[in-house]
Amino acid sequence: MKNKTLPAIMLGLLTCPVFLTAQINDKAIRNLPAHIVWKVQQISTLVNLSEEQQSRLGRSFFIKDSLANKSLASGESLSKLAGFYNDDSQTLKTTLTPYQYDCYEFENNNSDRFLTALKFAADLQLNPDQINKIRKQKDVQPTEKLTDKKEIIAFYNSKLSSILTKEQYVSLLQITYRDKSKTDAKKDWERIKQLNLITDKNNGVQYAELEKYHLLKNSYLDADSEQYDKKKLAFETEKIALQEPPLLIRANILSAGEYKNNTYSTIIKYERDIKLTSSQTDSILSKYKQLVALRFENEERDLTSKLPIKEPSEYENVIKILTTEQIDIWLASKNKNQSLKVAQKNWKKLEMEGLIKGLNQDAVVKEFAAYQLQFLIADEKARMYNTSEYSFYRRDIEQKKPELLKKLDLIARNKSKGIATKNELTW
Repeated sequence: MKNKTLPAIMLGLLTCPVFLTAQINDKAIRNLPAHIVWKVQQISTLVNLSEEQQSRLGRSFFIKDSLANKSLASGESLSKLAGFYNDDSQTLKTTLTPYQYDCYEFENNNSDRFLTALKFAADLQLNPDQINKIRKQKDVQPTEKLTDKKEIIAFYNSKLSSILTKEQYVSLLQITYRDKSKTDAKKDWERIKQLNLITDKNNGVQYAELEKYHLLKNSYLDADSEQYDKKKLAFETEKIALQEPPLLIRANILSAGEYKNNTYSTIIKYERDIKLTSSQTDSILSKYKQLVALRFENEERDLTSKLPIKEPSEYENVIKILTTEQIDIWLASKNKNQSLKVAQKNWKKLEMEGLIKGLNQDAVVKEFAAYQLQFLIADEKARMYNTSEYSFYRRDIEQKKPELLKKLDLIARNKSKGIATKNELTW
């Protein structure tokens, strides 16, 4: 199989039906007892039977039923009845085509990866030799001796990876995780809709990308196989997450999902306050993906003692994408909570030093938070623009520090000097 066929296979995996609609022919089942008609009908829900096959199965089941009744009437042990009803495999094998029997077995045991490969032989483009090898392996598989799920799947994977090409094996794993991928995509889509991130113009394309990503992720990790330890699983999960579509990254950031915290993610987090345009959002998400991919690559390079690749300046990119007004809003939004936390911490320091007599806590905390926010914005702007203008601006803000905070600074310096003096005396 050539690589170029994989996208078509992936699309097929997300759309092909699994169950058949039973089509029972009246002529084929005429004069048969109801319970036999029901049994033929149940098989027909799993395998598309011809009229002749329905008739043959009906007659075979009728004969077995008659023999069972005869055995019962002759006074033979009830335990012998099981032999007439428990195993229909030989009857089915002689009536169904080999492929039909593969499908029948798959519908009764869809966790068997040999049967999965045989059921979807056409999608995987298996040749006759591969099909024969898989059938032979299926018939001799020691899964009855293996009770641990991890061992059973490891056995499937080992045998199938030696029979199939790499592309076929990947496609088989995608088939295996088709239903889970649909469920995962649907769950994410509901979250995306709740966040109002969908545009009617291209929602079909976006949903297809989401399904395709989950199919890629689930088949790559093959979680059922438990092939990775905790550390390796985290690494591989991070690696495949590099393929996340931008829409999913955006949803994860806005809903506290899994994402990497960096300059770009904080901009997306406050995108509504900043009022990003569609073009700006796309640019920020693109830069986010590039940075995350580069940092992951550097982690890999570090494992092999290779020098890291220099990261592009996040600030330079932000300045190019956002307007000055948007940068101000972004810095204020992302530093607001931190400013309040620092202000509250400083109030507690005042309490510890006995400096709160006659003070209004709300007013003081509000003053501290306002100053802290101004300082954090000025400090980050100085680092962003790296000009003397913004360095002077940061110094001006520092000089406007509230008197109570200056007192706390003085107390801290004196305490530090006291500790230093004590250490000198001890020496």
